[in-house]
Amino acid sequence: MNKHIAIFVDSRRRSGGAYQELLYIIRNFEKYKNKFKFSIIFSNKNLDINLDNINFGIHYLEMNSPQRYISYLRNYSNFFRKFKKFIFFSNKFEKLIKNKKIDLVYFTGPSEYSLYLEDTKFIITVPDVAHRENLEFPEMNNNSEFERREDILAKVLPKAIAIVTNAKIIKQRICFFYKVLSERVSIINHQPSLAVDNFSIFNEDHSSRIKKKFSLPDKYLFYPAMYFPHKNHKTLIDSIEKLKNENKKINLVCCGNDVGYLHSIKKYAKLKNIEDQIIFLDYIDDEDLPYLYLNSSMLVMTSLIGPTNIPPWEAFKLNIPVIYPNLEGIKEIYNDCVSYYEPLDSTDLANKINQLFNDTELRNKLIKNGKNKIIEVVKKNEFFQVINQIKKFFEKQDL
Repeated sequence: MNKHIAIFVDSRRRSGGAYQELLYIIRNFEKYKNKFKFSIIFSNKNLDINLDNINFGIHYLEMNSPQRYISYLRNYSNFFRKFKKFIFFSNKFEKLIKNKKIDLVYFTGPSEYSLYLEDTKFIITVPDVAHRENLEFPEMNNNSEFERREDILAKVLPKAIAIVTNAKIIKQRICFFYKVLSERVSIINHQPSLAVDNFSIFNEDHSSRIKKKFSLPDKYLFYPAMYFPHKNHKTLIDSIEKLKNENKKINLVCCGNDVGYLHSIKKYAKLKNIEDQIIFLDYIDDEDLPYLYLNSSMLVMTSLIGPTNIPPWEAFKLNIPVIYPNLEGIKEIYNDCVSYYEPLDSTDLANKINQLFNDTELRNKLIKNGKNKIIEVVKKNEFFQVINQIKKFFEKQDL
């Protein structure tokens, strides 16, 4: 009988990266349906994720706060751990796993639910350890966010049979901070979201509707990112102000889920007197996203946390040139596929934007290199590292 692997999901569609990670994992697991049985466990029924075309079993785990806390205590309280066999409070997560005969759980991100597993082994995706590196940002530190993240990673990573991340520098930091064996950490580059990867035929009528729907200007910079301080929209706004002062009016279109910070960004744009040059959009539906790229002049990323993000890969796929901050370890990933600028230097960013508008040869070079990078990564079939880890685990488990 095939071993049963469950993908665990507790993040919403609007979470962006975590949602795309889920789709990436599903797409790769579908290639091995003849070797393993797959299913998906959702933490609740209100995550706004539609997987109608996915032929995996679907299960729902409804755990209230007391149930989650009891499951946590069963693992990490000395008293509960010693006497849990005699305590009638059960672990609802483990009970579901046993009932469905699941052998391994794959977490699409650093979920707190990974803390509740007692007997079941798991794989976990860790996109970054930014709370250790970027203490200046409130989303990493305030409201006990640092403690929440650290509690999960410090307890869970040493127990994971495999860890998946997206860059060599992140792997190094995971191993350093959490004393994890390097051979248990796999590096898998990001790839375009499925909405972009599956896009093939440009529809002029739909493109016109998108332009009208979002009131898009003829030329604009594009920056898709949730509205957080670490996304560094303000440096981009400063660069647009500098270009305006040089009589170069540049428009910007941003999109992403707002978690309460968008008001501050809009206020800052108004202070700089360029609010009429910026369009702030909400989360963009999959069918509209490719056209936001294709109608843009370039993708400009200003995020200070990474060094990996999905949008550059989407831009590579759609032949859009990219500007990216020169973060530590980033050149090992993108090489000469993007134009780099110093992360907090708005003058440098303004110069790179201006250069990319005017230097056709540079634009074409970046587009060509980005296209080749996508081809290179697809050929590597990096997800096979995870499949090998899974095979080794089951071989040892069956001894």
